[in-house]
Amino acid sequence: MRKCFRYTFCALSMFICVVVITFSYHVQFRHRKMRSQKLPIATDTITALDNRTFIISPYYEPRLGQSVRVIAIIHVSVKELYCIFHCSSNQNVFVRAEIDLHSDRFGFPYGTADLLCAEPFGCHYTYMSFSSTNSTKTIHELLFEVKNRPPPPISSNFTVCISTLYGNYNNILQMIQSIEMYKILGASRVTIYNTNCSQDVDKVLRHYIDEGTLEVVPWPIDHHLHTAKGWRYSKVPTAEVGYFGQTAALNDCLYRNMYKSKFVLLNDIDEIILPIKDWDWSSLMENLQNKYPDTSVFRIENHIFPNSVNISGFDLWSHVPGVNILHHSVREPINWKLFNGCKLIVNPRDVFQTSVHSALKQRGRWKNIGSDTVLTFHCTHKYRRDIPTEELIPDDVLRRHNMSLVPNVDKVIQRLFPQQ
Repeated sequence: MRKCFRYTFCALSMFICVVVITFSYHVQFRHRKMRSQKLPIATDTITALDNRTFIISPYYEPRLGQSVRVIAIIHVSVKELYCIFHCSSNQNVFVRAEIDLHSDRFGFPYGTADLLCAEPFGCHYTYMSFSSTNSTKTIHELLFEVKNRPPPPISSNFTVCISTLYGNYNNILQMIQSIEMYKILGASRVTIYNTNCSQDVDKVLRHYIDEGTLEVVPWPIDHHLHTAKGWRYSKVPTAEVGYFGQTAALNDCLYRNMYKSKFVLLNDIDEIILPIKDWDWSSLMENLQNKYPDTSVFRIENHIFPNSVNISGFDLWSHVPGVNILHHSVREPINWKLFNGCKLIVNPRDVFQTSVHSALKQRGRWKNIGSDTVLTFHCTHKYRRDIPTEELIPDDVLRRHNMSLVPNVDKVIQRLFPQQ
């Protein structure tokens, strides 16, 4: 009888323990679920995880197995980071990130990095968060939506990525002329990263956003780090990151448009990639791909058209601030002993990392394309100050498009900046 009572008591005690543990588990589980649902979603382009790590955006990466690539800016001392996948089963799965700091940091203590995280098996997710350790106490209390999952269908042939506007940018006329030329050449989308600009430039940006041509990505890098206008840390040792984090912006733009655009062009707002033998980018790329079928990165020679030399007498739009690129139809001869930064046309689905003048990691080949086929029309200050004006090379390649460019630009200016 006592044995039976003892067994009954033990069984009852075990049952009570199981009930208590199960109840506690469900209470904790429910609490985690509620907390997860209340986490805010990150809306800023740049989000500080701490003072050494800044998250830009996570992107689905199907090319390396099922994984997520997170574009970030990190300090060179960062060696450990974790992706936390928020599964639909209400589980948070920690995955240690493989940190790939890009090779073109130019000596600055902060640089662009990829955080590569393998998808956890059986985890259906939309959002993730991040931590500097694998402790649940250190989870950054923001959710980031993983973009490109699933990859969307390609909806345009050419997208131009431009970074970054800074220094209260106010070159209104050249911006309008450049965007109109991009449209003439075949761009269906232009993406601009904007740190700061004037009110008049903002008016231009809003016009092209409303038109459906432009996507403007806020880029408040100067709110987080001391930035430099130059590329070499030795020239600006007080800065933390080079040239307003341009390489991070370009890589984000690459992934943002990876599955939307057949080709992506990487250049600045004062540059236009101009075909010489062909009329537009579609015919240019068709010919280049036929000639170089295994090539995914095309490097286009940079040619300086000094904006200090005006030989055209073209005097439309003198009331609009900025450089009139139609004034400038002579270019500097290239000195091949000096660095000449190319700009890029890439198949984004074959590129893993890009810098400003070359891709860092890609599938397929890269190819330098000569100026007899295409060139980068770069209308800016004189690069080689030792060259007298009479030695500059006449080149009216841009004026071939005047019949379309002039009325298109004039239409925008009459709408936004009519003469009083």
